[in-house]
Amino acid sequence: MALMIFFPILLFLASVSQAVGIPHGETVPNFSLTSVNGEVITLDRYRGAIVILLYWRTEQERSLMALKDSQDIFSRYINKRVQVVSITPGIDERDELIKLIKENDIKFPVLIDTERQVFGDYGIRVYPSTLIVDGNSRLSYDIPGHSPAYKTVLEAHLQFLLGEIDEKKMLDLLTFRKEVPNESLAIAKRRYNLALKFTQTQLYDQAIYAAKKSIEAKPDLAKPHMLLGFLYLEMNENDMAYEEFHKAVVIDPLLRDAKTGLGATLIAKGELDRAVETLQDAAESNPCPIRTYYELGRAYELKGEKDNSIEMYKKALGEIVREHIVPSSISEEYR
Repeated sequence: MALMIFFPILLFLASVSQAVGIPHGETVPNFSLTSVNGEVITLDRYRGAIVILLYWRTEQERSLMALKDSQDIFSRYINKRVQVVSITPGIDERDELIKLIKENDIKFPVLIDTERQVFGDYGIRVYPSTLIVDGNSRLSYDIPGHSPAYKTVLEAHLQFLLGEIDEKKMLDLLTFRKEVPNESLAIAKRRYNLALKFTQTQLYDQAIYAAKKSIEAKPDLAKPHMLLGFLYLEMNENDMAYEEFHKAVVIDPLLRDAKTGLGATLIAKGELDRAVETLQDAAESNPCPIRTYYELGRAYELKGEKDNSIEMYKKALGEIVREHIVPSSISEEYR
């Protein structure tokens, strides 16, 4: 029973990986459409050449990106039996389309699918859809949408069809990996987000461990140091807290609440004059200094400066202080 339920789902997932309803290797239908310049163009006109068919929408950013990438490839492969043909659904604003073509210096034909002939015959599933058609009018490959790897994927298949690279080289180009530093950054962010979730549920030991692992993956990120500082402060590990806050400030002097953490740590260490100086500086540079004003109120209170303390508490109570051990600036996950 489970297999009967999941089999249609697997078929559906397989189908949406293609931009069109035509299987690879099958002959694509011929068409006859009028270009924006009034010229009637058929697909058969380009038989013998490799044709890149781009079905796009004028008002969609991803489509415009695919249009520009296709023009770049066309300009570099125009002398290698490669033709680009773009097709857009029927539109009312013909003048706007002509303006868009001129602004992007598009040199290949732009056809208008007024009756949605190609849309239906090809089974277009997504905008933009890019098809690579070989010299015998067979669909070699298709690309749904426009990803950051769009041009790489398109050009790799194009070079393979032209015989410039073999299949192994094509696969090597298509399985490129991101640089190791980016992988380290991604790991550090995931571990930071995990530490944050542990903090929000008051699992501080687990949060400290995850924050340390985040720093281990990428030591030059300021946020994990700051989070670790507030965690140490909550655990009364004041010297360790101060060290982490200091590292965060060194890495990112503009990171809000890092100096607030330093000030709070100095209060805990009994260094009230330094705490006031640090917190005053933090209040000037922090666009949302609720926690900073609260810590200043505490510092002045411990110093016996009642009026200053009340003033700072009033500023802090301008908004409701949420009861977290960390300020709002580090309670946001990395995106």
